[in-house]
Amino acid sequence: MTNLNVRQAMFPYGMEKNPDGSWTFFNRKYKTLGTITDGWSEWNDPLHKMFITGLGPSTLAKLDCHGLGTSDRIYFYNDGSNPEISSANMDAYLKKLRILIGLQVKDR
Repeated sequence: MTNLNVRQAMFPYGMEKNPDGSWTFFNRKYKTLGTITDGWSEWNDPLHKMFITGLGPSTLAKLDCHGLGTSDRIYFYNDGSNPEISSANMDAYLKKLRILIGLQVKDR
């Protein structure tokens, strides 16, 4: 098992859009959230996919650490904005989590 802290395993580092329009959240080790092993983690597995409403261009830009939101892969922070580095970085990350918490998931 990889040496992880809780943030690295359980909190989202980013999300990727799947071919069917759903999204999968991944952790800092590029595994689906909660995965703590070194084994393969299949992002496109239906168990990890969510169809999320409210992810328009403005919301995606707010979530994207680069402020763009134009990619099928969105990163919530990068090495320079890691939430553990400073309280300002943590505040920025928590603001993104607040946005995510307010979004709705639909069946399809």
